[in-house]
Amino acid sequence: MFQQGKEIFDWKSKKLLVRDIKEWQSNYKFENVILSSTRNANHRIESHLSNHYPLIKLDHLTPVPIKNKYKTPETLGRDRIAGVVGAQTLFPKTNCLVIDAGTCITFDFINAKGHYLGGNISPGILLRLKAMNTFTDKLPLGSSIFHKDFIGKSTITAIENGAMWGTIGEIESFISRIQGKYGDINVILTGGDASIFAKKIKTKIFVLSNLLMIGLNEILRYNAAKL
Repeated sequence: MFQQGKEIFDWKSKKLLVRDIKEWQSNYKFENVILSSTRNANHRIESHLSNHYPLIKLDHLTPVPIKNKYKTPETLGRDRIAGVVGAQTLFPKTNCLVIDAGTCITFDFINAKGHYLGGNISPGILLRLKAMNTFTDKLPLGSSIFHKDFIGKSTITAIENGAMWGTIGEIESFISRIQGKYGDINVILTGGDASIFAKKIKTKIFVLSNLLMIGLNEILRYNAAKL
């Protein structure tokens, strides 16, 4: 929840229920709402919100305050577009690379002109560890652990080093490539696994856990006059 551009409340849960929204309604007065989902939204939640407030359901047709150069905007994750809008809001007229470390790791680049140019998608840590365990006969399931020695001295440390230090290498390599092509950039790290990587990345980065929320709020503000 935002008031005059500043976040005043946030809440995280594995499952959102209408009763949660009703509880917030008893404590806060909303003017309008934006709904964003990377999966099919709960119809009861959407119906409840639309019956009480001006509602924007974010999709590829929603006007946004950036130029989207992605060739398949209909397939672009809502979280990815919210992330780059958030980056532009915080760092206007600046090249920004948004790295969202969650189930997947997404890399998204927006240039100083406000043009979103796209990015990459890679498996997140848990996906890497589970893939090695699931698709091989004998490799055990590793954990999200950084070992001081980057050379594994056992099978389990080799798996964990491959997933963890391999991901760091991938992130730093992508940052270096973007810098080589576009010059100075701000690197913004967000997502559930951001804290795991924050101190291991050598490049100067900004760690912002609420980046996507800032982007969603800016999209809502951008469309407020039309509601």
